[in-house]
Parts: sequence; C-alpha cells; structure tokens
Amino acid sequence: MRNKTISFIIITIFASAFSHQVSDCVGSSHPTTMDQPEARALYKKMIEAIRSAKTLSYESNLRDEVDGEKWDPWTYRVWMKKPNFFYVETITKDGANHGILVGDGQYAWSYWPNGRPWFSGEDRGEAYIKYQKTRFHVYMKEPAPGKYSIGYSVVMKKSNCFPVLDPSVFQGINDKLEPYTEWVRCHGVEKVGREDCDVIEVSLIDLKRSYMFWISQRDHLPRKLKDVVRTKGEHITQEVWSNVTLNAPILPEKFRWTPPDGWKQWHPPTPEDRLLKPDREAPDFELLSIDGSNVKLSDYQGKVVWLTFWRVGCPPCRESIPYLEELYKKHKSRGLVVLGFDFADDRQIALDFLQEYSVTFPNIVDTSEEAIKTGFIKYQARAAPVNYLIDRKGKIAAAWLGYDPNSTRGIDELAKLGLGQID
Repeated sequence: MRNKTISFIIITIFASAFSHQVSDCVGSSHPTTMDQPEARALYKKMIEAIRSAKTLSYESNLRDEVDGEKWDPWTYRVWMKKPNFFYVETITKDGANHGILVGDGQYAWSYWPNGRPWFSGEDRGEAYIKYQKTRFHVYMKEPAPGKYSIGYSVVMKKSNCFPVLDPSVFQGINDKLEPYTEWVRCHGVEKVGREDCDVIEVSLIDLKRSYMFWISQRDHLPRKLKDVVRTKGEHITQEVWSNVTLNAPILPEKFRWTPPDGWKQWHPPTPEDRLLKPDREAPDFELLSIDGSNVKLSDYQGKVVWLTFWRVGCPPCRESIPYLEELYKKHKSRGLVVLGFDFADDRQIALDFLQEYSVTFPNIVDTSEEAIKTGFIKYQARAAPVNYLIDRKGKIAAAWLGYDPNSTRGIDELAKLGLGQID
C-alpha cells in the first residue's frame, strides 16, 4: 500500500487546454504529421468554451490506474459561476461526502463533514495527538480573490482527486505544463454517452506525459478526459463527465458557507514542515548513479553538498537543473558538490534529460525500493524539486521546496557555509 501511495504522489503533475470544427477530426485516426492545426484549434475552442461560460456545472467519475493496478474510483461535483464563485464536493465510492470546497468570491472555505483527512507526519507522537484533537469540526479559510486553483486545493488533493483539467480553467487558470506542449493531433470521432465527440491527443515533454480529450461537437465541452504520465511505469487518470450544464442559473446560496458554532479554523502542515531540520545528521545512502556506479553521500564529507531531488516531468526542475549546473561548474573548485537524485524515472528517460541540459554534476538515478525509501521517507521528498544543503560535517544546514529564479536563499546559505561570495 505504501508503494502505491509513493507512486501516486511521485507521478502526479498538472493539466492544460485548446479546440475547432466537427469535420476537422473525422478520418484523422492515423495522422501523417505529428502536429495538426485542426487539432490545436479544437483544443483551443474547448478552453474558450469553458472560459466564456457564465456558469458551468458537471459531475466527474475519476479513476486512477498505476502500473496496471486500478484504484478505487472517486466522484467530484462542481458548480462554478462568474466572476469568482465555486462549490466542489468529493464523494467516495460508497457515497460518503469526503470534503467540500466553497468559493464565495473572496475566500475559499474547505471543510470535511466526516472528519478531516490525515496529513503526512501526523502518525506518531504529539503530531498524532494533535491530529485526533483537530480531526473534527475544523475548516480552512484561504484568500481566493481570483484564479484560485480548485484542482490543487487541499480538498481535491487529500481526496486523491487530481483532475485531468483543473476546473479553475473556468476562472482563467493556465496549465503549468502548457509551455511544454509539443504537438496536438486528432484521433477521429467517438460517442460518449449521447454526445458525438472529436478526440484529440496532446503530447508534452517528449511524450512523457499526454492528455486525451473527447470534446462534444455540440457545446465543445469535454465529456471524457485521460492523462497518462510515463516514468518508470505508467500512471493513468481517466474521467467521464456527466450532468454537464452550461449557463444555467445557480442560486447565490450555493456559494455561501459559514462555520457552524463550535467549529475552529485549522492550518495544515506545509510541505516544508516535513523536511529534515537543520543540525541533524543527513541520512547516509549508497545508491546507483546515472552511469551505473555507486554514490555514497558520506564520501562527500569535507565538502558542501547541494542535494536536489528532481523529476523529468517537473517544470521547475527544468529551470533549476541548468542553474545548478552553472553553479557547480563555477564553484566545485571551492568545495561545492551538487548531487542530483531522481527515484521516479526510467534510467534512459533521465539520461536523455540530463544530456539535453549538458549536466556534468553527479546524479543518482535509481528506482529501487531502497532509493524510493531514501528519497520519499528519509528525506521526505514528496514533491519536486526538494533542496537540501549539507555542511562539511554531514549535517543538514538548510532545506526548502521549489525553485525561484529571483530568490537568493540558496547562495545566501552557501555563503554561511564558508564558500564566500557566490554569483
């Protein structure tokens, strides 16, 4: 069960959108070119249909399959209204209401009628006691003035409902992977329920991820969606939309919620809260590098190590890796080691990625059970990129999640570790 959870979190990323005319995709099941203007037009028209709507509601049945193993299905229901109102509920396979999200135009309210979900790190000691005390009658309140991501809300994530298409496309959200779109092509026409649908496929990052949309010829909204993420194996998410309603009146009461008496506001742990704290010993490991040799962390004692956990399909990683390569080349003579760690991707996929960016710093690419345990459990690298700075004595000096090209956090920490001025 733990490995299933690990695979699910490792593989998950984001979604995108575009569209055009009915006849354009007919007979295009075997396109002779990789990119087709008519397919891109259909893609664009789908997004325009969603964004131009005044109201939109639908129900989605969502199912995940990881390496051939099907997971329990979920259902989520969405009601949205311009300019900035939404109501979302997630339903388990047995019909229980798992979590509700309400956007009232200014704030997003999240609550759980049957108790809030468990968060990583709340399984032992004082954290477990706190979880039990805050499990029921709590809510979250977040600013949501516009373009709030429903797809990445706590309610959706903790329900394991990762939509192929973020519902907040309705409010103008852009897919973070859109810049990595390589081609869009047609796959003919299929029927979904009573709707005749044009089928399009969208390839991203050398087909390491692909979307498929079954777009209704009648209203240009999707009726079926599919997301395939290819790492060491395949993670497939499929959705089927039903009860799709466009521009129908929705009563204002749908988007109002007030905490009941006795309920308290709750703040979830952040991803960085889980990371290893400064001054503790960095867990040692000996794992396979990209060239097949062993890399042992403790062999780098006496040097400053920037350990970064990355994934091929992670957009911020594609920005941070070139930055770290430049940093490594400039300062390795002063005792800086940059060590990459990918425990999600197939070795050849990772090698292609590193060659694409002419990376010379050492990289562990290992998907063994020990490597997954090291990254996911020992270092709590449950997103990407995760960065650790390790001092010359092998202790954690700093840890953070993400990459911001305007931040000086990394170089400031390196200066504290005795590397002097870093440009």
